[in-house]
Amino acid sequence: MSHSASASLASLFVPHLRPAAQAYAELPSLETVLTQVLASARAAWPRVRLDDAVFLRHLAERVPPSSEPERSLRTFPTADLFLACACVQGDAAAHAALEAHFLPKVAAAVARVSPGADAASEVCQVLREKLLTPEPGRPPRLADYQGQGPLAAWLRAAAVRTALNLRRSSQRQARAEEEALADATVPGDHPELELLRQRHRTDFQAALAEALAALPSRERTVLRLHLVEGLSLERIGTVYRTHKSTVSRWLARAREEVLAGTRSRLAERLRLSDGELHSLLRDVPGQLDQSLSSLLASKG
Repeated sequence: MSHSASASLASLFVPHLRPAAQAYAELPSLETVLTQVLASARAAWPRVRLDDAVFLRHLAERVPPSSEPERSLRTFPTADLFLACACVQGDAAAHAALEAHFLPKVAAAVARVSPGADAASEVCQVLREKLLTPEPGRPPRLADYQGQGPLAAWLRAAAVRTALNLRRSSQRQARAEEEALADATVPGDHPELELLRQRHRTDFQAALAEALAALPSRERTVLRLHLVEGLSLERIGTVYRTHKSTVSRWLARAREEVLAGTRSRLAERLRLSDGELHSLLRDVPGQLDQSLSSLLASKG
């Protein structure tokens, strides 16, 4: 998409340069160089539609300080940055190009830390969500790509980090389940513990309700769909146009946040020892879905 006839490429680029990168503004051949690098980027991705002004601002905000601005511009991975910028802007052709040309290449990198086709598929799905979905108050994460190296290398690094995070999350989940199972085998005939729970039942219910209300809207909705409406992970994934593994992570994160929020609220309100607080909340993980289902149903 061309810029207006009255606006030069340089005039769309220079105002957005960082103070440390003002050497580009003094480049006599700036208009020529910008014309050439922009043409090269468009030739690399002919189906992608991106306004000149949007891209040149994106480029200006990311070019590094340089004593050789022309050389820096000509060697900058402009085509990669052009595609990333178009993805951030939501261009469907750019999303398709990222899917076809880049995401398959992360599988080999993922395999080094999480072998198996399922792991690679899950990592790619998480990357799609993180890189292409805006978050409250910020653009999609792909905007973080600064062009300091090839986009493929940046994506491989992001994929490896994601794979490691997912593996750590799975390990934490397994440990939590083991601890919950161990707690469930402890005899429950402790009069002092039962008295403690009875005394603070109202405080617990209030803290749980507040922690649930503090969740982001999507997490509360997904919990309601799954726990109250009985929708499967696959069905919820269809609603949100995402993979069931992503829905599973949303649910796990929501449960973790509710538990953490409930604990922190109780700690603020009640002057209990760590042991008493642990005892009060010991059986909560195993009964959490039932408690959340009741709360969500009662709130319509």
